[in-house]
Amino acid sequence: MKKSLIALAALASVAGVAQAQSTATIYGTLDVGAGSFSQQAGSAAKTTQQGLMYNNNDSSRWGILAVEDIGGGVKAQMQAESWIGSLPRNNFGYNSTTNATYGTSSGAATFSTNGVGNSIDATSFGNRILTVGLTMGAHTIQGGQNSAFVRDIAVPYQADGSNVVGNLVGNDYVITGRNVALNYIYAQGPLTAAIGVTSNTKKQDAQADYASGSGYQAKARYAQGAWSVAGAYSNARSNGGATYGTSAATITSTYSATGPSVTSTGTVANPSTQLNSPAATISGITQALTQTKVSVLAADYDLTVAKLFAEYGKVEVTSTDAGSTTNNRHAISVGARVPVGKAWAFVQYSDGKQQASQGGYDGNWTGYSVGARYEFSKRTYAYLVDGQSEYKYNAAGDKLKANQYALGLVHNF
Repeated sequence: MKKSLIALAALASVAGVAQAQSTATIYGTLDVGAGSFSQQAGSAAKTTQQGLMYNNNDSSRWGILAVEDIGGGVKAQMQAESWIGSLPRNNFGYNSTTNATYGTSSGAATFSTNGVGNSIDATSFGNRILTVGLTMGAHTIQGGQNSAFVRDIAVPYQADGSNVVGNLVGNDYVITGRNVALNYIYAQGPLTAAIGVTSNTKKQDAQADYASGSGYQAKARYAQGAWSVAGAYSNARSNGGATYGTSAATITSTYSATGPSVTSTGTVANPSTQLNSPAATISGITQALTQTKVSVLAADYDLTVAKLFAEYGKVEVTSTDAGSTTNNRHAISVGARVPVGKAWAFVQYSDGKQQASQGGYDGNWTGYSVGARYEFSKRTYAYLVDGQSEYKYNAAGDKLKANQYALGLVHNF
């Protein structure tokens, strides 16, 4: 009898281990192609980068996804995903297509010297996604760095399905950004809805709070048959707070630009955060408060002979720096995909406007992208893409133009 009880206990233990199953999957995407990215502001010299480039069409990346059934209908999940290479337009400033400085052209183009055509950066593990979460049926609680909810809506509704310049909504560096958030996600049948909190605040007694991207986000998507609609909104604030700490320290900084090195010595109030400041005593300086609101609406409809896409994006940035100022932009993008055997062709057009309250010019903003993709298999495809964006940045009619074309191959594993 005793031996039977021992055997039964052993079997129960084995069964418990079998039920608490865990899986880990390594996955990724690699996009390598020959291409060109150029930028020109007004009558200034045109700058072009050509050669082999990563990420012309898709974002090269690799990741680990681990899922464990912890019992009671609950699953635990961990995901870590990292970049492989940077977008070609990163070498011109990531926001060259959205114009970083309102009322003027974008900053000067710069080139990477590392990698083939553009930089390779895989040094930070989880620099795209780094999350943990629990799922029970239709409910998921997730925390960590992931796509912002506005990105989750904007990217799937791009007719071009690519990184090529030209989609003013899908290429916007604010709309397609990432954040660290605590999210609740509901997914059941045709409906997906989620809310999230982004909070990163530093506090110290008798000092103003320091906030970086603190706020909230929400999204919803409803898909039924041949059509779907979706929307997302985020609201976040950032400010420099006040200078923390009162202990002065003497530092020596050496600067070297194009001429001889210059060494300066001075006193700063907080060496931990002010090392890049001019030599001076600094204390109690309140930084500007920046409020960023982002809205995205999108829809698609599959006609079988073609799939139609439409999306609208709006970015509103309000700052208290030097008085209340606003830097806003909005755009609509429409397009279509047409299947032809194992291939599909696409065309997409965008139109919008950028506005600045601090005396900058309210500029018209347009873009387009065209191309095709051929599916060799479920994991491998070739692509040919071309795109352009154009921004009128002053009253004289000068335009900032960015153009990209590429031919390449993508493999998913």
